Amino acid sequence: MTDYYYHSTIRKVVVAFASLFNDIYVSRKGADGSEIERIKVPIAYGPKQKFLARLDRIGKDFDQPIKIESYLPRLCFEIGNLQYDSSRKLNSIQKTVAYSSDNDLYRRLEKVPYNMTLTLSIMTKTMDDNLQIMEQILPMFGPEFTFTIKAVEPTDVDVDVPLVFSSSSMSDGDDGSYGDYSTRKITLSNIQFTAKMYLYGPVKRQKLITQTEATLIDTDFIDSGLTSPPKYADIVATPQPDSNPLTYDPNNLGKTGGASVVVTENTG
Repeated sequence: MTDYYYHSTIRKVVVAFASLFNDIYVSRKGADGSEIERIKVPIAYGPKQKFLARLDRIGKDFDQPIKIESYLPRLCFEIGNLQYDSSRKLNSIQKTVAYSSDNDLYRRLEKVPYNMTLTLSIMTKTMDDNLQIMEQILPMFGPEFTFTIKAVEPTDVDVDVPLVFSSSSMSDGDDGSYGDYSTRKITLSNIQFTAKMYLYGPVKRQKLITQTEATLIDTDFIDSGLTSPPKYADIVATPQPDSNPLTYDPNNLGKTGGASVVVTENTG
């Protein structure tokens, strides 16, 4: 069993999803076409039934009377399914390595692809309000919009997550979720999205290899059957203290920016 870890990846995707729709407005106009007021549409996490139930309580059991016009328009969203996406599967034994400022290496096993379904619900008093909101959202997706999250430090700092538009539906009136259609109606739209995300396993910390030693022996001399001491060489490779281990050039050993190599020939 591995040590406890939690990268908050799903939460980060959900927060980023909500931030895409926190700047939506509805404009109210007069008979002459001039704008009377502009309302910012609030957004909150939760199933639409929760907010529809609140609408049904307006004018009934609240201490102070509340008009439905002050509660709508409103956006809400919720998480649906989370499914494994085999089409984006990567090599399971592959590892990602990152170098940190504390001269240590951090590594993790390959990330695992998942598709997360998110549903955005639009509740408005009028059809026009609903259409205004729809036309501020749908043009962003053709059919996908990509946002960036800070997934895992330090191996996956900036990760792009495609958000794909799946479908939308609209109903003008009571959908059976609350109240009586004869006394109150709303326009309700639902938009389904799929976030193509990754989930990450534990990140392990390990020290850098600061020195490598190897011994080479003349095997031809051994195979010859001679009894004199064989020739061999000790090779010691040491990274330069002021260089980044991740930028070593294997063709630049012994020079500035590479590693120092000491070869000692011995006999016997």
